[in-house]
Formats: sequence, structure tokens, C-alpha cells
Amino acid sequence: MKLNKWLERDLIAILRDLVKINTENPPGTTKEIITYLIENVFDEDLGFQNEIFSYKKGGTELHDLITSIGSGEKKIILCGHFDVVPTGEVSEWKFPPFSAHIEGDLMYGRGTSDMKGGIAMFLWVMKSLMENTRFLEKYTVVFAGTADEELGMTGSYKLRKKKVMNDAILLVVGEPTSLDVGIAEKGVSWLRLTLKGKAAHSSMPEKGINSIECAARLIPRLHQCLGGKLNPILGKSSLNIGKIEGGNVINVVPARTSLYLDYRLIPEESAQDLAEKIKKIDVKPCSMEIQVLSELPALYTDPNEPIIKNLQETLETKIIGLPYATDGARLIDSARPIPFMIFGPGNPDVIHKINESIHIHDIFKGADALTRALLKTYT
Repeated sequence: MKLNKWLERDLIAILRDLVKINTENPPGTTKEIITYLIENVFDEDLGFQNEIFSYKKGGTELHDLITSIGSGEKKIILCGHFDVVPTGEVSEWKFPPFSAHIEGDLMYGRGTSDMKGGIAMFLWVMKSLMENTRFLEKYTVVFAGTADEELGMTGSYKLRKKKVMNDAILLVVGEPTSLDVGIAEKGVSWLRLTLKGKAAHSSMPEKGINSIECAARLIPRLHQCLGGKLNPILGKSSLNIGKIEGGNVINVVPARTSLYLDYRLIPEESAQDLAEKIKKIDVKPCSMEIQVLSELPALYTDPNEPIIKNLQETLETKIIGLPYATDGARLIDSARPIPFMIFGPGNPDVIHKINESIHIHDIFKGADALTRALLKTYT
């Protein structure tokens, strides 16, 4: 199968098929899209090696796909997630969200940018590299297709446990960046703080301890726990207090109040140091418990890494950082960091929104640039 023939005739049709397969999360099932890729793209007769991993989240069966080409000991990982966020109100869409309607260079549909367009880009890269036998004697190129990225990153967590990252020298996450080169992403620390007071009749508040009032005094201190350090790419860490639960009825002094905190941390500030600072805050007359709900590390790659410089020069694009986490945070072991980048077609401003779309030309442009950069860096 000649590459240019496959690209021009089939890649857009493949992307349309991928978008038409509904992978909304919840429930986030991925078996159908994996079956499609194995039957129509990752043909083992062409040299692809496929492995499917199945597991359950709650009562839903999910699947990850590992597809590889090459025989080298060193691995280059191309990671993309199959699941998409819910479509929202379908009547508000210009075209049905799973129609993959094309107007000019734009394809509309849920998941076009986030991130089935990035997956299509990786298909081109792998097909391109199949024609370079010398490269594939030295390296193994792995596509890691994950489930549940949008609601917990269960898929990438499972793949890390399956040791997919063993011997990896590079990770590329195909999230939409408008073809800018992402070299950093903020870490995540989700915390629940529970303030415990003492219930009493509201006509005699002096006999109780009002946990909501304790929470109100605590909130300014939570912002002050951030150190104020600055990362050259990511800027400052941030805090969003996303939810408060407290009290039962208006005429009872509330004995318990919970704050749900979403800290986004730069590499210079650790979740462990942050938690220690919070523990030292005086919340008297209340007491406080801290529960870690989720934690992901911040990631950062030196902009002088050859693969970063080569890709940037190929596209004449800019270096960026992401304020949110990707599957990369689950896959990369902080004890064994490797170069990583976030790079993909699609505009971040249209993802998770009504009328999500992608410029088809950017998929070809990104795939060509990434292929060239890989060959220049590693051969």
C-alpha cells in the first residue's frame, strides 16, 4: 500500500468514520472504535501488532489499544484518547454532532478536535514511518489508544501498569494545540477539606461552633498557600474552590462543612508541600480533615530537547504550556522522566463546545511535520 495513495483517498474517510462512532463518556465504551481501527487501518498483514486490554470501571467494560510497528528496543509512544465529552443539546448544533459533516476544509462533530483529529494524525505518522525500514529496525513506534481520559484517565493508568512505557524515549500526546508545541502541563491536586464544628439551635449560636463561618475564615488562607512561584511556560499555580457543602437547615448551627479544592500546580510547587501548608492553618474553634481526591504531577520538557527544536523549526510554530492535565501525567513515571510533548491539530478554543470542528488541512500538516521531526531527530 503506497502511502500517498492511502493518505489522499482514505485518511479523511477514516476520520469521518472515527467521529461517527459515538464514544461519549459516560459511558465511554471504546470497543467499536478499536475494532474499526484494527479492521480498517492497523492491518496485521501490513506489519502492525495489536493488543487490546479490557477492564471495568464501575459496571462499564472499557478497552485500550496498543498498536506497534518496528523491532527496535527503544520505543516512541504516540498517545491519544478515544472517548469524547457529551454532545450537550443536540438541537443547538449546526450539524448533527456525529455526522462528521464537511464544509470546505472544516469537519464538524464531537471529538473532531478532541481528539480524533489527533488520532488521525498519528495514523499518518505510523503509515509514513512504515516506509522507513532503517528507522523501524532501531525503534518501535507505539500508538497507545486510551479510554476514559475525560473522566479519570483510567485507560492511561492501566497502560502504565501494563508497562507500556518501558524503554520509551519519547511520549507525544495528540491533544489539540493548533499545532503549537506543548512542552509543559500543570499538575493537579484535588482536595476535600472537612471542617468540623458543633451543632446547636440557631437561637443560641454561642452554644455551638459554626463550621460554615470557620470555612469563610479559611478560604483566603487557601489562596495564600500557593507560593507565588513562576514557571516560564505555565505561569503561576492556581486554585478554584469548586464546591461547598455545609449545614442542613436554616435554624441549626452547621456542624460540618466541606470545601472541594482544585489546585493546578506548576512544577516548582509540589502537592505534598501544599498539603503541609494547609494542615498548619489554624481553623479554631473548628477542627479540619484533609482528603486527597486526585493527584497528578506537573510535566515539563526542556525546550532545547532536539525533538522539540526540530518540530518547532519544521512548523515555525511556538512553544506553549497547558493549564490542564493530559494522559501524559498518568503515563510518565516521575522517577524516570523522558521527553514529552503535547502536539496536535485542532483549536483548543472549540473543544467541549457546541459545533466542535477541525481544519482537515491541519491534520496533514501536523502529521508531515511530526514525521519529519522524528526522522531528523532519531536517524
